[in-house]
Amino acid sequence: MRRLKQVAIKGWFPALITLIYVYNFPYFQAIHSANELPRIYLTMAMVDRGALNIDPELKRFQFTPDTSSYKGKLYANKAPGLSVLTVPVYLVQKLANGGETPQLPRMFFWFRLFGAILPSLLFLLLLWRFLGDVVHDVGHRRMVLAAYALGTMALTYGTLLIAHQLSALLMATSYILLYRATQDHTKNERPWRWSVPLAGLAAGSGVLVDYQVAFIGPPLFFYLLWCAREGSSLRRMLLDGLKFGAAAAVPLGVLLLYQWGCFDNPLKTGYHYPTTPLFQQWHSKGFLGMSHFDIQAFWGSFTRADNGLFYFSPFLLLAVPGLALMAAGGGGVGRRSLRPDAVLCLALILFFAYFISSLTFWRSGWAVGPRYITCALPFFLVPVAVLVDRAGRQWYGRVVPHGLMLVSILLYTTANAVFPHYPENFSNPWFDVTLRFGLAGYLPYNLGWLLGLQGLASLAPYLAAVAVLIGLLVWGTRRTGELWWQRSLAALLSLVIAAGVVAGYHRQLRHRRMPVPVAFLPWMERMWEPRHPGMQLKRLLDFDKDGVAQAATHIAPRR
Repeated sequence: MRRLKQVAIKGWFPALITLIYVYNFPYFQAIHSANELPRIYLTMAMVDRGALNIDPELKRFQFTPDTSSYKGKLYANKAPGLSVLTVPVYLVQKLANGGETPQLPRMFFWFRLFGAILPSLLFLLLLWRFLGDVVHDVGHRRMVLAAYALGTMALTYGTLLIAHQLSALLMATSYILLYRATQDHTKNERPWRWSVPLAGLAAGSGVLVDYQVAFIGPPLFFYLLWCAREGSSLRRMLLDGLKFGAAAAVPLGVLLLYQWGCFDNPLKTGYHYPTTPLFQQWHSKGFLGMSHFDIQAFWGSFTRADNGLFYFSPFLLLAVPGLALMAAGGGGVGRRSLRPDAVLCLALILFFAYFISSLTFWRSGWAVGPRYITCALPFFLVPVAVLVDRAGRQWYGRVVPHGLMLVSILLYTTANAVFPHYPENFSNPWFDVTLRFGLAGYLPYNLGWLLGLQGLASLAPYLAAVAVLIGLLVWGTRRTGELWWQRSLAALLSLVIAAGVVAGYHRQLRHRRMPVPVAFLPWMERMWEPRHPGMQLKRLLDFDKDGVAQAATHIAPRR
């Protein structure tokens, strides 16, 4: 009995995180998932035909616009890393299916599980160990990890076959390995001999998975040189740099060979040959779609209710004071100053703020947040962790950070459980998509559905897990010697702040940027799966009668 109690005390946190990650399977055939299908098709082409073009797969299954055309053949316009990773998954699935190609939904499930969910969960273990060097208190460490895992785009793209989170965790892994190696140098300890080569391998693999993270590689390289010079000789510093670069060159070489095989030029990507006219227009401007800084793109990517990073993950604003603390020399359990880390994080945050604000296609399609900067989120998290560690030394210091983290967890866990692809024509999608469809009983496939539950009832175990996790996080964080009333008041005030932020979001509905797209709701209703008898379009239309009436008035003259 005592052993069981110890397991429960130590295991409740990873168990609940894992359950939340694996519970939902949002599969909607009718949306022709443009980010996932090309990756599945490329895996099939490599295994079934030993080829790189995906023409036969496109004809056999579903069409997707995210393709490239070169010399009369169609290719996936994505980096190939995720498709390479899922080759063993496809081989096993074919073997289990008697040598025949499995059905598309089945491939979606297993590819997501092994190509997104399991890598994300493994990375969270590494992140937990790293946070131990930054956050003293275990309760604060749990809250920071949960906020990242469940309150950012890490959850959305850690459960879909989209490369943003896999590339993000690879670059973050590279950073953590470099941090550990340079930390050992400053402690006059011999670092693990494979830390730097593995960091280089992870950084190069990140680019193999998603092109845009190439911008993170050079800052990591200079971060290594800066930190290494403090505790080692010039020879050692240069040797570490050589190890990092040589290891990164291996997956980068694979990427160049892939591009050569597809486009007869190792420096050409699929984005140079888009098949869709709109994509051709976007990518022809500037450098692969990057042109000049656009203030509308900046505000839209960071503050707007349909796509804003700080709207969906308001706790990331804590990175600003956290960076100030790091630059001042604060933070960290180890001996080394975090100033190099502050410079690295600030540089990457500023660059990707410019990056997303200069893209002609900054809105990035159907997404829950500005997905092109998912790879920068771990570098937001480091200063957030430093701030939480410092502020949490007093019971009242954790109230605001925890409140903002609870809002983030609420928004992303519910969005991921209903429809993690917010269409661009909804200006307040958490209310107009997540709550509208969820409360009307429109839920995707999930573990509750396997248990015979339908509609909102199928989500009850999931919501219970989220509620229990939030309760344990808020109540379980306390400093040594803290009085019971301080702990209780801190938890209560955190919940009050979270409720206040959500109430403020609700008040914004009075000033919608766009009306509710009533004409679009019937299409979404028809494409929904799985179906059950309680599904009614009228329930969707009646969700917010005032908003619907306003939208209908707005749309009527255009008919």
